[in-house]
Amino acid sequence: MDFVILETFDNYIEANLMLGRFEEAGINCWLKDEQTATINPVLTNAIGGIKLMVAKYEINEATEILNTLKEIKRKSFACPYCGSHNIEYITSNRKTANLVTSLLTWMLGNYAIGLKQVWHCFNCNEEFKEPVQLNNEDFYTEE
Repeated sequence: MDFVILETFDNYIEANLMLGRFEEAGINCWLKDEQTATINPVLTNAIGGIKLMVAKYEINEATEILNTLKEIKRKSFACPYCGSHNIEYITSNRKTANLVTSLLTWMLGNYAIGLKQVWHCFNCNEEFKEPVQLNNEDFYTEE
């Protein structure tokens, strides 16, 4: 049976929640590189993250489910400044700490030093620590 990558994840918690959601829907799937990323998180980017593998013949159904879940998640959070749902959790280039971290990483070699991440609104261009949560609905559960 052939499997294809449907989605990649940075952490095992979200990957396993999604895996459970797809298994609940009867989709034949599994997680690739989960053990490596869980045991040694520094390698997560090097191996391309944790991959949700889906049976090739079920890719269309799985893609529909994934898009629905992403839309529910996107509509659950909003910018505290303008109320837009066009937000994302990113590594900010505006933070002085990130500039210093980049310089230190360059000077010290290939040592991994954590960068600061913030939420960014692409409509009003504001950055903030936490978005406004519009409801308590868990988008991983059945509606």
